[in-house]
Amino acid sequence: MSRVVVRGPDGAELTSLDLPDGRVLLLGRLPDKRAAAELGPEVADRPVEAVPLGGTCVSANHAAIWRDGAGVSVRDIGSTNGTWLCLPQRQTVHIPTPDAEVQLARATGNEGAADEPAAPKWSRADEYASAIANSIQQWLDGHKVKVQAKVAAEPAANEPAQWRLPLATGQAIDIESDVTLHTRSSGMIEQLLRWTERQNVTFETEEQTRREGMILASTAIRLAHREVVEASKNGARAMLLTGPPGAGKEMLAEVFHLHSGRSGPLVALNCALLNKDMLHAQLFGAEPGSFTDAKRRMIGAVEQAQGGTLFLDEIGEMNSEVQPMFLRFLDRHEYQRLGQLGQVRRADVRVVAATNRDLREATRLGGFREDLWWRLSVWVVEVPPLWQRPDDVSAYLATIRTADGSSTLREALSPEAHDLLRSYRWGGNFRELRNFAERLSRGVHKKTIDVASCRRELERSAITSFAPIASAVDSLPADWTTLAARAVQAYKEDREREPSSWNEQKEWTEEYLKPLLFYQMSGAASHPAPAPGDAEALTLLANKCAARMKADRLTARKQLTRYFERFRT
Repeated sequence: MSRVVVRGPDGAELTSLDLPDGRVLLLGRLPDKRAAAELGPEVADRPVEAVPLGGTCVSANHAAIWRDGAGVSVRDIGSTNGTWLCLPQRQTVHIPTPDAEVQLARATGNEGAADEPAAPKWSRADEYASAIANSIQQWLDGHKVKVQAKVAAEPAANEPAQWRLPLATGQAIDIESDVTLHTRSSGMIEQLLRWTERQNVTFETEEQTRREGMILASTAIRLAHREVVEASKNGARAMLLTGPPGAGKEMLAEVFHLHSGRSGPLVALNCALLNKDMLHAQLFGAEPGSFTDAKRRMIGAVEQAQGGTLFLDEIGEMNSEVQPMFLRFLDRHEYQRLGQLGQVRRADVRVVAATNRDLREATRLGGFREDLWWRLSVWVVEVPPLWQRPDDVSAYLATIRTADGSSTLREALSPEAHDLLRSYRWGGNFRELRNFAERLSRGVHKKTIDVASCRRELERSAITSFAPIASAVDSLPADWTTLAARAVQAYKEDREREPSSWNEQKEWTEEYLKPLLFYQMSGAASHPAPAPGDAEALTLLANKCAARMKADRLTARKQLTRYFERFRT
């Protein structure tokens, strides 16, 4: 009696078989005894025993094996990936020994594809598994790999999945195929496993933030969230968050602190609320008598945040005399308490700064130190306004119950009302949305909330006249490519070539495309153009455009200045 060990693509043992005299074993994923007809007359009279083996790289009818005198014979039956023999040392290929090892679909290594699946699109935990499966399926289809990626059902105890990708939700993705796959697919599955592990880390990180109360549904805010987590985990000493008030900068600072892994506290300080002496004292501490009413020692925020994170909100409003002291602290981790000249202290603190100003423009105009800008701008994360995150509006409304508790606001909204809220500008961002939801949930006692009810509640607190986002883009030309082509042409005229490198693309966007877009979207074209050199008229126009676009006035002036300097007709 011979003994044959059969191994799969990864070398793992699939089965160990006794090979009786006079019998042919037909190995394969779905072996069909009729395939034995091609083995030839030498075994035509022998009975055939089908031996099913798992593995999508194993062909349906892969190989036959039988006793041949004192040895063993193996024949590949036209499999996709071939059949390989593992021979005893110093033995020739005719396998004269009674025992042998056979490897089906020998793995050719872990070479995968050069790319990877697109980022999955999901906004709720219950959508995660299907989103992962969809991204994987599209990727495999693009590489013409004939498999199905499916969210796994509960597997039977005796039917383990051939290829399984575990998910952070406790679910899994099964990779299934009805045909034989090339062994390179093994490398691609290894690639998918690593990709899925990264997606699981992202999922767990986002779920942790959601449990803390932050809405993460839109792609824009989730990308900002990932940048903050990446900066924190990579040990960033300082990070700058830019964006309008109420967009979530403080919560992202908390995310940064949470993922830093540091034991110290998170300490917050608003730079706009204090004058020079008080800011110095609040930031670095003060000794008794160092300023009026300083009757006892004050421990500053830097010292309080030792071993943790300091969050400085509205950094753009920091007093110009305090800025060089703060820069020194960032560079050397050194500071002095007010009233304690010459006594240098040190603190191990990471800094998250935030601003709703155009800090780049403020730096250009001299309102913010250039060296401090360069120190803070190692990591800059732009927090998008709520009007760019309509999925976050829907997700937040899904967390608020109506007055009678019968449903959420999201469920109660008519389709038209829901569309209205997703297209609204939300000048106050989440602060405005929270107030609106509170009023609406108290005042509405019907199953369906209509457009009129929403409009009435929005107008109660609106600073400017009510207008959905769509009104701001009414003036855009039908063909957006016209603007892009005009910007490229202007760049070519100025530089004698089209933008090609990444830095040139950024320069083209900033100096040519953005001014054109702002001029069109802000409605500037409907107002008389200020005469060249008329700074007052330019400022008035910029203020009007800034109000319409919900933009910073400095930003509006910068974009209009660039437009009139380059594109004035």
